[in-house]
Amino acid sequence: MKFLALGGAVAALQACDGAESTPPPPTVQPTVAPTATPAPQPADVTARLFLDAWNKGNYAAMYAALAPASQTKISQNDFIARYQNVLNEATITQVNAALTSIAEEGSTATAQFKVHFETALLGPLEQTNAFSLLREQGKWGILWSPRLILTQLENGNRVKLYVTKSTRGNIYDRTGAPLAIGVQALVVNVWPAEMRRNGVEAQVLAALEPILGLSQNDIKKRYGGQNPEWKIPIQTIAPEIAQANAEALSLPGIVLEEQDARQYPLGAAAGHIAGYVGQISADELGELYGKGYREGEYFGRAGLEHLAEEYLSGGRGGKLVALNADGAPVQVIAERAAEQSQSVYATLDSELQKHLATLLNDKRGSITVMDVKTGGILAMFSSPGFDSNAFVDRERNQERANYLTSPQKIMLNRATQGAYPHGSVQKIITTATALERGGMSPHTPFHCTGIWKGLGYPKACWINAYGKTHGNISLQNALTQSCDIAFYETGLILHKQDPNLLTDFCRAFGLGSETGIGLQEVAGNVPDPRVQEWQPTDSTDMAIGQDTFQTTPLQVVNFVAAVANGGVLWRPNLIAKIQDFVNETEQIVQPQKRGELPVSAANLQAVREGMRGVTMSKDGTAAFVFDKLPVSTAGKTGTSQVAGNHDPHAWFAGYAPFEDPQIACCVMVENGGEGSKVAAPIFRKVIEKYFNVKPPPPAKKGEPTPTPPPSE
Repeated sequence: MKFLALGGAVAALQACDGAESTPPPPTVQPTVAPTATPAPQPADVTARLFLDAWNKGNYAAMYAALAPASQTKISQNDFIARYQNVLNEATITQVNAALTSIAEEGSTATAQFKVHFETALLGPLEQTNAFSLLREQGKWGILWSPRLILTQLENGNRVKLYVTKSTRGNIYDRTGAPLAIGVQALVVNVWPAEMRRNGVEAQVLAALEPILGLSQNDIKKRYGGQNPEWKIPIQTIAPEIAQANAEALSLPGIVLEEQDARQYPLGAAAGHIAGYVGQISADELGELYGKGYREGEYFGRAGLEHLAEEYLSGGRGGKLVALNADGAPVQVIAERAAEQSQSVYATLDSELQKHLATLLNDKRGSITVMDVKTGGILAMFSSPGFDSNAFVDRERNQERANYLTSPQKIMLNRATQGAYPHGSVQKIITTATALERGGMSPHTPFHCTGIWKGLGYPKACWINAYGKTHGNISLQNALTQSCDIAFYETGLILHKQDPNLLTDFCRAFGLGSETGIGLQEVAGNVPDPRVQEWQPTDSTDMAIGQDTFQTTPLQVVNFVAAVANGGVLWRPNLIAKIQDFVNETEQIVQPQKRGELPVSAANLQAVREGMRGVTMSKDGTAAFVFDKLPVSTAGKTGTSQVAGNHDPHAWFAGYAPFEDPQIACCVMVENGGEGSKVAAPIFRKVIEKYFNVKPPPPAKKGEPTPTPPPSE
């Protein structure tokens, strides 16, 4: 119409002019192509999108694929929570759903699919399932119901997992002596309502007082204010105590319940290494839930209990059951038996472990003993120690609190988590580096005047404090006598050759990295020219074990064992074998190498000779300690300086016997003073115990005590 009106107006104007004119060309109308109605996507596209999103855990995309009618029945948050709750309860870790067929009929379709679930507890689970789709306004949507998760989730059903487990295995030492064992205990509960119904509250309190060792007021406080129909736990007692007091414990209102308990026979002598079990809190549950653990259950928290958890607890089993709205079982969906727990035999020697616990007294420090041929830990004691039994006895709350909050850092395993400069023990590695890469021999000469000015300013040897010098001394004897000046000079020579040499050798000896023992440990620190500003003085300090070294006693005993055994750096190990008593099988744990020392056999022997001199030659820094010891030894003293106004840390690390090494030992006493006077005597006592050597008799009354020579 608009085009016609415009043409008429123009013609009228031309007519009014009365002039001849050429008729205008005909107006050409554009051809408009008809808009095609898009064909609806096939239903299988939506079905596959839904299943693929499930496989990826993309619940928002799944929800978006639902038909509007389904979305009005459940919110997105509730939809996501429903899937997550079912998958968590069933311990499902992986979903693989695939469309098998689909049939469309008008605006409806039916999809068939298979789903394969991997579960942490029940093994694989497969189901065949189906869902309907509805096409509205050209778009397919899924008509959802809970049975799309599991076919049994219909008519208001829910799923419940009943976990099964075997009794926790025991931990023994290498000889079969118990370190951690399961015992039966009885929980004494008070049922206030029952007690009062029978009018025996006073009698119950009087009866329990001597049995539990609690005052009547304390007992009453424990159940006072609680629901009187609850059975309130008061204290755990041993079965033999219950048997001896059977008549008194039969009063109305006293209820005894059996309970599995854990006992640690070595107590505070092995707390850090045996570890302990503890209850799982809601905050900790996390991935443990998928392994079948539940809130309130016990699991290994530290030490061997934690390290060997998978063997000691066995594999959880379970039964996944569909329950109706009333909680009655409808169908067993999946079931798997629990795997038998196993007992663990540690590499430890209980008698040696108990002996170590007597040697540090109230000193802070650690003693570690290693089998040089396997890397097995024969004993490890950290002081102050703690009694693992306090963590499984709920009546020992105050003791536990003291362990956890003490400024003495009682829970710190100083053998694996304590990191310190290791002082002159480092001279073992410095000597090996000088022999292997520094162009030196065991006989390379040095001259000690007590003061060294190789960097333009004076640096003293430890012997200078006694007004003495070492005079002319070879590299090997410098290790024996711990001459600082010889090692300052050696550090400077190595620095000029390559500042990275000492760092690289320290790392090859296992410093600066975790050992892999399986207990909580720290890597420590090796001074490194590649990552910090470096001067020649850093190399000279590093040569004597100062600078920014942070070394654990376990790392030290590890490399000393390697020196003793010919160069094999073992991975420290605490487990000797795993025993399944039910199925009568055992698994021997084989030693594992961490590496090999980059030192030739000849040079390693020179290092060993220098270490033998420390304990067995007249000039050795610890020779006076080992006088008349019938077992040959080799070792190295260390006295590492500490920042601030604190005494130095005392170290001694060595091995025995020298000719055929069996054990290596590292003693470290925090702020203990001189290594030769504090740590070395403790090392000797370890050797005497292990090799069954009678210690020397104490000095007779009035007999003068020999004055030890100047030593580091």
